Amino acid sequence: MSTDNINTTKKEIIERLSKAQNITITGHRNPDCDCICSGLALSLIIKNIFNKEAIVVNTDKMHRDLHNVLFVDRVIFEVNENNLPKKDVLVILDSGDIDRIGWLSDITDKYNEVIFIDHHKVRNIKGVTMFYDDTSAGATCEIIFDIFQDYVDKMDSSIATLLYSGICTDTGSFIFSNTTDRTLLYGSKLMKIGIIQENLGNVVRKRYTRNDVDALMEIYKRMVIDYDRKIGYIFLEDTICGTSIKELGVSASDTLIQMEDVLIGFIIHEGEDNFRVSIRSRCSKDIRDVAESFGGGGHPKASGFSVSKKDYTKERLAEEINNKLIDLLAS
Repeated sequence: MSTDNINTTKKEIIERLSKAQNITITGHRNPDCDCICSGLALSLIIKNIFNKEAIVVNTDKMHRDLHNVLFVDRVIFEVNENNLPKKDVLVILDSGDIDRIGWLSDITDKYNEVIFIDHHKVRNIKGVTMFYDDTSAGATCEIIFDIFQDYVDKMDSSIATLLYSGICTDTGSFIFSNTTDRTLLYGSKLMKIGIIQENLGNVVRKRYTRNDVDALMEIYKRMVIDYDRKIGYIFLEDTICGTSIKELGVSASDTLIQMEDVLIGFIIHEGEDNFRVSIRSRCSKDIRDVAESFGGGGHPKASGFSVSKKDYTKERLAEEINNKLIDLLAS
């Protein structure tokens, strides 16, 4: 889909939001910190600048990693038609593909405006009326600050903490390759506004429970590593050791890629009808190319995709991904 006729400017986004009657903000399923923090920060900014209520919703459950995010209790998780806010303007953040927002993608035609803001290489934006993508940004929270930086006097410590948390987690505490001089500059400006350090620490630092430790041990047991090619992978279900992945504070992807002998790692999550694949890298190769070959996308060092179980067994999928990664490393 061509974006030429819907590409928009920061000024146009601000003007449209200022005229909106009802604003709903959403993001991708299985939301991470950047997704939720950018939505909550935007809702507070809209309140402070325009004195309008903006409601943050998500079609998925809340992951345990989000429990300490400021005002996360204001987000309507597992939203349905009964608790969905009135339809006027829908803002979609951090999603890469409109299908990633869940069932809301089927009713975009019910909104007067659909604004899509992202830092990914975006694929499908069917139904979007205003499109703003900045792939140079380290996080969607960085884009939100960039759009509204002229209103910094309207930002308080809560907004600053939310934006800083999203930027910090998406850039690996400012060490991932998506960190730029602008990322650091905006982080400094947010710090000047005032960061709630205790909350930031509780969001960014991992706190492990006994269930987390059990899951971590199981993750190590399941790792399959090609020590010659430095590729590793894990098969996972929706639960580990009897605990839902969404209730765990450990990340299989992060754990795998932290192994000394793994340059590229992938996780195959087995759901009821599909396989969800997360790929992570700490080498110079662009793993997004592999994700895109399966209809997915993301970042050069963090990408993913989903495929139907009708088309693959998990063993065949692992073999196909592995072969494409071998070719990528050899290129």
